[in-house]
Amino acid sequence: MRQPLWFFDLDNTLHDASGVIFPYINQAMTTYVAHRLGLSHQEASQVREGYWRRYGATLLGLVRHHEIDPHEFLRETHKFDEVTGRHLHDLAHIISGEKNLRFVLNRLPGKKVLLTNAPKAYAEKIMKELGIHQCFHAVEAIEDMVIHHKWRPKPDTLMLRRVLQKYRVAPSKAVLVDDTLGHLLEYSKLGLRTVWFKRHVRTHTHNRGRVSLEVQSIHQLFKRWQKIR
Repeated sequence: MRQPLWFFDLDNTLHDASGVIFPYINQAMTTYVAHRLGLSHQEASQVREGYWRRYGATLLGLVRHHEIDPHEFLRETHKFDEVTGRHLHDLAHIISGEKNLRFVLNRLPGKKVLLTNAPKAYAEKIMKELGIHQCFHAVEAIEDMVIHHKWRPKPDTLMLRRVLQKYRVAPSKAVLVDDTLGHLLEYSKLGLRTVWFKRHVRTHTHNRGRVSLEVQSIHQLFKRWQKIR
């Protein structure tokens, strides 16, 4: 592959979300679930995590089983007002990306698309803070993953087929870089090349399936991407 189409995940791939951002989002989701479903904090946390494990996104479980307004859920759980005091206005002090990230991304040959289960406003804000917005041809956020009025975030296969059609690329000419092994294993079945970004992965597994490449950094990806088969 000389000019692959790259699909990059955002959180814990292009920046470290594990320290501040994910704990805040998890807390905000738990608070939202507790309020909307009338549950204790502990019960709401179990519901949130259970839907994430079952569907790959807490949002899907809430929409399917509780008719939650997905736009309200995304808005209320990505405000960051308790962290910054403002609504997505100042995330600079909690965003942490690799040194020279923009330079390395620009040197990777091929078009790049951000493919994230996060809401678009949040994704674009993070990219702006990282200084990498112009490295990407497009952003495919969770609001773009609605087909026939059904939300289909990663690892939905119909959504990815539609995205591949949109960019007119065969699966074998596309590469997904993601920290979530489940997404990679599902999409490798479609013929996509897959890169497991392990820098922030805290769990150990022997079930690597058909992952094409494993890397610890975007710099390492740049050095080794030609080994992707």
